[in-house]
Amino acid sequence: MGVYDDLLALVEREHALVVTGEWEGLAELDARRRDVVARLPTVAPASVALVLERAAAVQARTSTLLAGGTEELRRELGALSQGRVAVRGYGGAVAAPAAPARLDLAG
Repeated sequence: MGVYDDLLALVEREHALVVTGEWEGLAELDARRRDVVARLPTVAPASVALVLERAAAVQARTSTLLAGGTEELRRELGALSQGRVAVRGYGGAVAAPAAPARLDLAG
């Protein structure tokens, strides 16, 4: 099975990284993912159907977690954006510093 076992191991590792929030590790797997996908034949033999079903199920759970994380990130960014707007509003309420007194050095 070779490449199909590699594929299953890869999607399981990706899932574990997403569950624990180890985003750097997930990014590091990109080259491995490309390698595994490049080695997959156009048509899989029927003998690997169970492995592919398992890989697809794990990938679906990972995608669901990522989608939920993306939505949470959007909410957090929206809250930060609203906070910045509010802070800018307070910026206009601060009194400008008084101009320094002018000195008459002409004597």
